[in-house]
Amino acid sequence: MLCHNELSFWADWHLYCCQLLRAKEQQQEKGKGTGTMAVSIISDSNQWQIIRSLYRSQRDILQSLVRLSSGLAINSAADGPADMVISEQLRSQIASLNQEIDNISMNINKYEYASSVTGQLREKLTDLRSLAVGAANTGGNSDAAQAAYEASQVSIVASYNFVIDTAEYNGSKLFDGSDESLAVIDKLEGVDFSTAEAAEASITVIDNAIEQLDQVQTELGATRKNELESQRASLEVSRENLIAAESSLRDVDYAMEFADFIGSMIRFQAGVSLMSHSWVKAESVIKLFDS
Repeated sequence: MLCHNELSFWADWHLYCCQLLRAKEQQQEKGKGTGTMAVSIISDSNQWQIIRSLYRSQRDILQSLVRLSSGLAINSAADGPADMVISEQLRSQIASLNQEIDNISMNINKYEYASSVTGQLREKLTDLRSLAVGAANTGGNSDAAQAAYEASQVSIVASYNFVIDTAEYNGSKLFDGSDESLAVIDKLEGVDFSTAEAAEASITVIDNAIEQLDQVQTELGATRKNELESQRASLEVSRENLIAAESSLRDVDYAMEFADFIGSMIRFQAGVSLMSHSWVKAESVIKLFDS
């Protein structure tokens, strides 16, 4: 940010230069109106060239300070109307790309969450199949053991179906086949471990559920990787290119701008030094009248 004292100094100097230039113009108009030449101690044209040079240097210094403090080469339309229009258009495109990237990222998060849910369902099916194999052990299980297998499968199947019913993302169901869902996963039905024969038949039901779930996981992963992530990567490259283009138009080149600032300061100081010599000359003239 610009120092308040610096701004105040340059603003006062700018006003002073403007007042001197207006005084010179009024002096010239006065001479024209009366038909006589106005007499002034400050009448050397070189002095006014110095003042104009000081004014330009002061203006350049102020402009450099604004650019260096803001980091922008274009701070207003006056700095480059065409470049500013192009820059604003690029910024609008960048903002749109940012929103598109955010939208895709949200969809990717949805697919990631769905993949996490299907992973949990897959674990349940794996556990359920292991129990089915145990429950299908003909002649190897007591009635108590068979009942335990049955109780376990009831619990796992209920949990499996509950996850399918309640899985949602941002208020949208994930696996019920609706417009907002990502896939269809059927509930488990017909699983029975009450006898070895029933458990053996249930293995086929479980295998079918596993096959369906594996297909859903494959589709979710392929969509996320090949479509969404690829699309997001492409948009991010486009955004980077637009940002680089906008930066080349609007951002200040600090090395070049600081060099210009130093050059303006040197010219200003040289002008002040020349002006001081002019004032000494004017004071000498005044002393002649005193004598």
